[in-house]
Amino acid sequence: MNKEQCYVALDLELNNAEDNSTLNPKIIQVGIAVGSHHDYVNQSLATYKWFLDPKEPIFEFITQLTGITNQDISDYSVPHEQAAKEIGEIITARNCFVNPITWGGGDSLELKAEFKDRGVSFPHFGRRWVDVKTWYSLHMLAMGKKPSGGLSSGLGSFKLQFLGTPHRADDDALNTLRLFFEILERQNQIYQLITDAKTIG
Repeated sequence: MNKEQCYVALDLELNNAEDNSTLNPKIIQVGIAVGSHHDYVNQSLATYKWFLDPKEPIFEFITQLTGITNQDISDYSVPHEQAAKEIGEIITARNCFVNPITWGGGDSLELKAEFKDRGVSFPHFGRRWVDVKTWYSLHMLAMGKKPSGGLSSGLGSFKLQFLGTPHRADDDALNTLRLFFEILERQNQIYQLITDAKTIG
């Protein structure tokens, strides 16, 4: 395991109806967490967030879920061009792994699609992502347990507490990256045990 390799975790908050019926829901907040395993061990992972204006009222359900209000959008939203530029600069400066770390799939595609729809250049992220949720499901299935639950459950299975507030894009990204490094560390230990066992054999 390369402990100095930098990764970026991505999370989005969307303006979606409670029944998930909104077609192509607009992004209202982008959050990223950035760092290496070395940063994780030293508790120095960095987080960033951007509010984006969906040009429509925030669903009351979404405000209750995320804490994001119409006033937040009015006061703090930035142009898509600015968010794309700043995210790109962070990824480039830290030489992050090409694919983002996510909880579930699709966030990077949705972000790229929304930038593209607005004619905003964003030549970052590969066509794939590293889905920690799938890893967690595999981990639970391997132990004969049900792979249910959200990010907090995933953290709990590795004896970690959720840091910050759930459904805030930057906090969700941070906890996704923390869980990624815990899983990476666990896999590294397993492979080391197998290598050692072969040596003894």
